[in-house]
Amino acid sequence: MGKRVCIIGGSGFVGRAIARQAVAAGHQVTVACRHPARARDQLVKGVRLARVDVTDGSGLAEAVAGVDVVINLVGLLFEKGRQNFEAAHTKGAGHVLEACRSAGVKQLLHMSALGAGQVEGSKYAGTKAEAEALVAASGLNYTIFRPSIIYGAGDSFFNKFKAMSQMLPVLPVISGETRFQPVWVEDVARAFVASIGNSHVAGCTFELGGPASYTFRELLELMLKELGIKRTLIPVPGVAAFLMAAFTSVLPTPPITRDQLVLLGRDNVVEGDEPFPAIFGKAAPLEQVLPSYICGNRAETIQHDLDDMRTRYRKGGV
Repeated sequence: MGKRVCIIGGSGFVGRAIARQAVAAGHQVTVACRHPARARDQLVKGVRLARVDVTDGSGLAEAVAGVDVVINLVGLLFEKGRQNFEAAHTKGAGHVLEACRSAGVKQLLHMSALGAGQVEGSKYAGTKAEAEALVAASGLNYTIFRPSIIYGAGDSFFNKFKAMSQMLPVLPVISGETRFQPVWVEDVARAFVASIGNSHVAGCTFELGGPASYTFRELLELMLKELGIKRTLIPVPGVAAFLMAAFTSVLPTPPITRDQLVLLGRDNVVEGDEPFPAIFGKAAPLEQVLPSYICGNRAETIQHDLDDMRTRYRKGGV
């Protein structure tokens, strides 16, 4: 039976994938975000838009009224003004929890991050952990997800370095030996949608990673190979990276921040032998998905295979 679902932060990269899959699964979806006008392309049958701001709680009561499930995806990659980690992650989670309790929401699915609370000196990781603690103590029926780097069409990881590679003859590499376990956005969305109304995930925290881990340098090399171009990868010393972060922090979208430098100093991989929970099927290999969107002129030719692969992995097949 379809549920009434409110996705807070639903106009972003991950939120759009979850909204699409949730509608396809028969759920009624409310996409709640700060700028609904930017999400008008999501207005399909089964979706409505709502204006909310978790930093002050405005609009939350109206957005979650009468819904069965709330999905909180709010997260910042960097701080700007009042949009800071504490306001968005910690206080924002508190406002969401308060609204859920007042509305009698039956289930909360919360997006955290791999490494939350485990990276000393990172405000991002620290506030993500604080939000997890609030969720766990809320008394609500909750599930927490901790993904590694999320990639896919429209991502801010591979696409950023693709743009850099097209402008520069070299690519700077900061903390090139740090390991990551990228997970496809469609797999992350599948985990969320499969959890809607699922009593087996109550009170659980799931780490989400792809089938394999890679160093940062290996990820850049894989991207360049798919693009069919050669670029020199230049290691950036720690002092130079720190100065770069300091000087570019004033930009609207800084390429690197001091907090991100701290995060880059620690591996971001799933603990244990199961990188993607079997309850949600199998995660797609990066090598099969990356060509579908990173190479514009090749993407259409393999889209059919990608669609078939998505179906198979949704069913847990090989």
